[in-house]
Amino acid sequence: MKRFYQGVFVFTALSIFACKKDNFTPAEEQEFKITEKVATVSTSTTTSRTGILAPNAVGLNGNGSTDNRATLQNLVNSYASKGQTLVLPAGKFLISNEIIIPSNASIQGQGESTEIFLNNGSTAGRRVFRIPTQKSNVKIKNIKLNANFAGNTGAQLVAMYVTDNVKTVSFENVSFSGSRDAGTLTVKGLNAYQVTGLSVINCKFTDAGRSLVELRGTKDVVVTGNQFTRWGLQNASSPGFQLQSQDNINVNISGNTFNNTNGIQFAIECAAAYVRYSTISNNTFNDPNGRGGNGISGYFMNSTITKNVMNGGSGNHRSGLEIFGSHNNLTYNTITAGSIAISGGFKEDATMVTIAYNNVKTKNDNVGGIQLGGGSYNLNNIKIQNNTVDTRASKGNSSAIVLGTYNATRTVSDITVSNNIVYTNCHCIRAQALAGSKNIYINNNQWKVGYTWLGMITNTFSNVVVSGNINELSNKTISYSTSMTPIVVR
Repeated sequence: MKRFYQGVFVFTALSIFACKKDNFTPAEEQEFKITEKVATVSTSTTTSRTGILAPNAVGLNGNGSTDNRATLQNLVNSYASKGQTLVLPAGKFLISNEIIIPSNASIQGQGESTEIFLNNGSTAGRRVFRIPTQKSNVKIKNIKLNANFAGNTGAQLVAMYVTDNVKTVSFENVSFSGSRDAGTLTVKGLNAYQVTGLSVINCKFTDAGRSLVELRGTKDVVVTGNQFTRWGLQNASSPGFQLQSQDNINVNISGNTFNNTNGIQFAIECAAAYVRYSTISNNTFNDPNGRGGNGISGYFMNSTITKNVMNGGSGNHRSGLEIFGSHNNLTYNTITAGSIAISGGFKEDATMVTIAYNNVKTKNDNVGGIQLGGGSYNLNNIKIQNNTVDTRASKGNSSAIVLGTYNATRTVSDITVSNNIVYTNCHCIRAQALAGSKNIYINNNQWKVGYTWLGMITNTFSNVVVSGNINELSNKTISYSTSMTPIVVR
C-alpha cells in the first residue's frame, strides 16, 4: 500500500488498517506501525493535492462584521514565535486596526476567498498589515488584503506597509487592493536602511487611489508574474508602479501585465531618485482607451529596459519610454502608439545609452519617434541602431529621429544612427541642437518614406559623417534651414 506522509491520506490509511487490526498479517502489522508513527509526527497543517494548506487558525470569524483584530494578531505572534505557518480559512475577516507582522511570520490563506479588510474609518495612515523596522523572514501567500478605499476617507491608506531596514519578505499569490494616496503595497526603505530581498510573485494589484505599488530605498527586488489594474482612481496623474525618493538597486520587474483604465501618466515611473543596475523586461502594458498610462519614465543608471510591449496609448512619450540618465540599454521594445525620449540625469549628461532593435510607432501631432534632448544636461555617446520607426500617423513636427531638441534643446555629440528603417511624413532625421554638437555618424539606414532624409535645422553641428544609406525617398536632398556648409555624403 502506498503511504502518504501528510494530510488526510494518512488518516484514511489508519482507518482502513484499524478495521482489520485484529486480523493483520505480519507485513500489514509492520505497515500499520509505520503509518501510525507518521501520523503522530505530522504537523498541524496539511497539504492538499492543489498545494493549499488546511487551516489551523482557531477563533476567527469570517462573517464580514466581527472584529478579528485581537485574535488575528495573537495568532500571528504565536505561530511566528514557533516558526510555524499560520493557515487561515476562507472568509471575510474584518479588522479594526492594522496587524503588525513580526519576524519569521508565515501566513497563508485559501486564495482570494481569504480576505482581510479594514473597517470603515476617517483616520489617516491606516493599514491592513505592517512590517516594522528591523524585521526579517516574512512570507505571505494565498490571501487578499483590502484596505477598503470605498469605506475610508483618511489619507495614506495602505493594504501592506513595509518600513525601512527590513530583510527577506515574500508575497506570493496575494491580492492587494483599496489604497488611497500611497500604494496598495508601500515599501519605505531609506538609502542608509534599505529593504532588501523583496519578492512579489503572481500577485494581483487593483483599486488604488493613486499608485498600486510604491518602492523607496530597496535592493534585490523581484517583481514577476503579477497583474496590475485600476490605478489612479483618486488622481489619474499617478503611475501604476512608483519608484521614488530613495534609490532602488537591482530591481527586476519582469513578466507582468499592466491594464490601464484610469491613469494618464505612466505605468512605471521613477521620480526624485535613481533606479540602478535593474531590469524591466517582458512586461505587457495595455492602454486600449489611449489614456497614456502605459509607458515607462524616470531616472535610471546601468539598467536595461527590454522586450516590453506597449499596446495602445496616447501616441507620445507617456505610452513609450522617457528615460533620464546614463549607461542604459533600451532594446527590443514594441511601442504601438508612443515614442522613445532620452535626456540627461539629475546632475550629469546622458552618456553610453543604447537604443536598439525597437519597433516604434507614434500617433499624436508633433511627436518624434526617437528623441534626444531635454533636461539641463547634454547627451553623448548614444547609439541608435537597428530600430524600425514609423511616425506617419502623426502630423506637424514629427520626425522619426530627433537629435537635440526633445522638450528642451541640448548639445549632442558622438551619436551613431545606423541600420534603422524609417517611415515618416517629416524628416527621417531632424538635427537641431546647441553649439558644440559634433561627431554625428549616419550610416546604413533605410529611408523608406519621408519629406527629406535629413533636416539640418541649426548650424551648430560639426563632423557629420554619412555613408551607406539606402534612400527610397523621391526627395534625395538634405533640407538646410540655416546657412551652413553642405554635408558630404559618402
